[in-house]
Amino acid sequence: MLQMAEPRPLPVTANRDMKDLLPTTSKDVPSSPKRYEVDRFKVVYALATVGIGWFLNEVVLAYIHDHVPRSIAPLPDIFFRYFPEIPEAIVIVEYIMLFMVTNALIVIVCHQHRWIVGRRVMFCVGLSYIFRSMCILLVQVPVPSVNTYCAPQSADGGFGVVMDRVVKIFWSAGIEQLRPRILCGDLIVSGHTLTLFISMMTFRHYTPRRMTYLGYFYNFLAFVALFCILLARKHYSIDVVLGYFVSTRIFWEYHSLAYSFHQGDMDRNALSQAIWAPFVSFFESDAPPPHLWLNALEWPSSCPSRVRRYLSM
Repeated sequence: MLQMAEPRPLPVTANRDMKDLLPTTSKDVPSSPKRYEVDRFKVVYALATVGIGWFLNEVVLAYIHDHVPRSIAPLPDIFFRYFPEIPEAIVIVEYIMLFMVTNALIVIVCHQHRWIVGRRVMFCVGLSYIFRSMCILLVQVPVPSVNTYCAPQSADGGFGVVMDRVVKIFWSAGIEQLRPRILCGDLIVSGHTLTLFISMMTFRHYTPRRMTYLGYFYNFLAFVALFCILLARKHYSIDVVLGYFVSTRIFWEYHSLAYSFHQGDMDRNALSQAIWAPFVSFFESDAPPPHLWLNALEWPSSCPSRVRRYLSM
């Protein structure tokens, strides 16, 4: 009668090789998030960009207020031709904007790569507002509504007058619920549109895939806010269109350059000819490459453990 041969044990070297191929800890599992040592101080540079952009907007607005034409009627606009003016619609805009900004900040703070996401978004915001300050300095057009109040113009318009205006309006962050509009002229490239779409893109780009449908809802809210901006006659249609293109192109161009940087072919990307492209290399030098990037949200480690346990229930 035939007998089954007993299995022969593998050589020691083979057992060692097989052990090396199997994940033994959670660090060996590809799906587990990997931590990267990042230079957190780079966030300060990104925030400085935001501060410079916002300060330039306030200084330019304070200066051009004395140069906005008052005797010229509002320019023809196809939207104004078919839709009535509803000044109260600006309240809807600002509530939607505050809601979306708050959600974008939550995504940044709770993202596992929060320091990298934060500096990316802040740099895009700052760059958008720097470009906006250049646009409103170059072109002054009449206010879109005859019902818009503009403070009296100054015959002097010197440095002291400009800085006094900046001090009075800087703290309100452009929100009319905090400070009624008294200065006029910041029309070309809508600031509300910049904030709305950068907030929306931050949420859609950095949230997990299971939140895709919520991102579509945020997209809908952004376009509702644009419609209300025009109903309130706070901007011309061209201002909103330019705000959309400036915010989306700067956000997408930054992330396109970041992808090319991590792939090692940034020089082949035509967008690398932009004057601000070197900043991408600076901010991305310690970021994980795209194939290792994971959009995962978590409670910040600095949050007290008792609070984290309560919020996780």
